[in-house]
Amino acid sequence: MNIEVQCCGIAVLLLIWYFSLRKKPLGLESKKLFLITMGVTSFCLVMDIASVVAISFQEAMPALLLAAVCKTYIVSLVWVGYFGLIYSSTDFNGVRQEWRKKNRIYTIIVLAGTVLIYILPISYYHEEGIVYTYGASCNATYVFALLFVLATVYKVGIKGKNMNLKRRRAILIWMVIWIIAALTQFLNARLLLVGFASVLGVVILFFELENPEANLDKETGAYNAHALGEYAKQLYGKQEAFSALLLALNDNNTGEDGDSAEQTDILLRGLVRHAEKAKDIKVFKTLERELIFFTSSEERLQEVFQEVAAYIESVPSKVQPCYVMLPNSLMLRNVEEVFRLLRHSRAERRKVQKGNCIFLDEEKIEQYKEREKIEALIRSALAEDRIEVFYQPIYSTKRDKFVSAEALARIRGRDGSIVPPGSFIPIAEKNGLISQIGEAVFEKTCAFIKEHHLREHYGIEYIEVNLSVRQCEDPKLAQSYIRIMEKYGLDPSCVNLEITESASIRLRHNLLENMKALIDYGVRFSLDDFGNGESNLNYIVDMPVSVVKFDRDMCQAYFANQKAKFVMEASMHMIHDMELEIVSEGVETKEQKDAIVALGIEYIQGYYFSKPLPKEEFLQFVERAASSDK
Repeated sequence: MNIEVQCCGIAVLLLIWYFSLRKKPLGLESKKLFLITMGVTSFCLVMDIASVVAISFQEAMPALLLAAVCKTYIVSLVWVGYFGLIYSSTDFNGVRQEWRKKNRIYTIIVLAGTVLIYILPISYYHEEGIVYTYGASCNATYVFALLFVLATVYKVGIKGKNMNLKRRRAILIWMVIWIIAALTQFLNARLLLVGFASVLGVVILFFELENPEANLDKETGAYNAHALGEYAKQLYGKQEAFSALLLALNDNNTGEDGDSAEQTDILLRGLVRHAEKAKDIKVFKTLERELIFFTSSEERLQEVFQEVAAYIESVPSKVQPCYVMLPNSLMLRNVEEVFRLLRHSRAERRKVQKGNCIFLDEEKIEQYKEREKIEALIRSALAEDRIEVFYQPIYSTKRDKFVSAEALARIRGRDGSIVPPGSFIPIAEKNGLISQIGEAVFEKTCAFIKEHHLREHYGIEYIEVNLSVRQCEDPKLAQSYIRIMEKYGLDPSCVNLEITESASIRLRHNLLENMKALIDYGVRFSLDDFGNGESNLNYIVDMPVSVVKFDRDMCQAYFANQKAKFVMEASMHMIHDMELEIVSEGVETKEQKDAIVALGIEYIQGYYFSKPLPKEEFLQFVERAASSDK
């Protein structure tokens, strides 16, 4: 009997079954379908051997039983092809919907083929130890099996361009092997290769895609980051809600010594072993020293949190845990948003250093979504050149005219509306996009000054441009800004750069180096927001600034609070004694303007004169003001 190849196939499948089932299953849809496909393939191989044995001893068997055994074998070949097609659907969106809608026709076809194969006649060949079947029933098998193979090749090879590349390649190789084996067996019926070709397909799928070891983190025994992504995508694809707990260890540390790192690893391994004993928990290890616990409900999430916290407290160590709890995944749109929110929450917790547990309720998630929306708005505005500059005039009390202005960033929405700075500046400062906005504003301001000859035609001697904290920390800031001014052939005295007290906190050396280079080039600096509760006279002493800007709140307090009045007057006298100029921001009434003038402050900026204006309206305002002076 020519069953040597089939016996080898059985041995291979037994090994694959062992390695597939010895680990706790994650429950991925692709894994379930793989096991079903492998089960059908195993049955097919067993029936292949059974049919060879039945034909070899056909004289001792009833004809009906012989036909049933042989036809069951060739029917199983068709079902292997059918499940190969279904397995190929696991990388397409909505696997269950795919079954119910697009694959219903294939289910009807496989059932129809099964009935037809059992009805059609079959013949047997047995001579010199060589046995095989042939006839109408076998021909129908080739037709239906080939139909499923071609459908799989079409689905994966042509429609599956967005599939996982490894999955696509593995399935196509399997189908090619099947086609070659089928053609070989069709041309030479003595070579029973089709069943073994199915085994080779299973082997390829196992080692390329379904090896459970590939989903495990070697250090902790938890499921790894790849498995985390696949499992979460599957749950979202089926719209099944899950709750998640992110655990980060030593989250307050910028680095870990050897002992601390070893303690962290030991604790992670212990937590994974502890969680494996519990029900309704799946534990994943991210690419960092973090664990993510998945469970099915908010109630269970609270229990998991308490169990994890209790375990950590029970183990002597110096690690500092941080917890982020997401009670319901369906409050977010997709997997990517879930992971972005978890990372964002952990990063925010690092900054504020308040507590060790963050609970992502609906309010926090809505705040996050709004932030994501604004971030997308900023990025699109930068990419589509929708950053605009508005200018607020600054009045000289000594010359009784407008001599400068402050450049302020605005975003123009796609619908033409203006996005106020309070909506996007705080977010841009947090995510680093403020540097790109700041550079865009500076370049547009330089172009505006040059194009309209502000000094010569309008008497605007300079424009003040804000520098963000991020820009001040950039060691290449001065080089970049000097290059922009040279690009427009701009006199550097036409620009005054504003810094705030907070800009001097981190990387102070870079800030001072940038200021020195730009001052040497001819640019002046202002200290912005003096009196807002953060700035103080030390910064005026330390920073090489020429102008100090009194914050709006300080100016408004001057008119409402006697103590604030004394503070502002004392500050003004000291600043003047240092031979620096002052701009008073936030002046809103004529009475306030007259009082500031009487104090001897050099410049006034505020809504009494004008709100920030688009460049065309700003030019018209300055022209009107100049005409009225005449």
